[in-house]
Amino acid sequence: MLKRLLSAGAAALAALGAACEDGPATLAGTWRSPAAWSSMIYATSAGPMLVEVHGDPFGLDAAGFRAAVAQAMTNQIIGRPTAFTADPQQAPQPRFRVALAFDPPADADARQLCQGPIATAAARQERVTVLGAFCDGATLLASVRGWVAKVEGPDDRRFLQLIGQLTRELFGNPP
Repeated sequence: MLKRLLSAGAAALAALGAACEDGPATLAGTWRSPAAWSSMIYATSAGPMLVEVHGDPFGLDAAGFRAAVAQAMTNQIIGRPTAFTADPQQAPQPRFRVALAFDPPADADARQLCQGPIATAAARQERVTVLGAFCDGATLLASVRGWVAKVEGPDDRRFLQLIGQLTRELFGNPP
């Protein structure tokens, strides 16, 4: 009986591990400014926060993809109703922004995103990778990396999970 139970447990763990291979997965950057949370509160107190999106892993209409990403980020921060926009005119504090690069080079650094656009892959990759930065002007406040495989588009449930997870990881929890 114990042997059968252990075998079933091992099979369940193997299935779970196989499912994780496709993500979504995120990893916070190695440093987060102590001012990240309060800066997010300030930046969103009078309206949505700006999101700059570089690259498009699905080859869609660029404006539509940026809007879809901003919508997917909206209200993903636990304990804080928060809106995001890809339109700089709608952001009351555009100095504070989230910059996302889809399918960036492996050696890309989040600090680069705060200083301007970085190169992204032109052709669709096997998995979607993303590098995110929360910026105050050219200064990095927090960063995150993430990926997901086998997604069809920006409305795919697993892509939406990646964006939500990435948003929560970028800002962390309230102090």
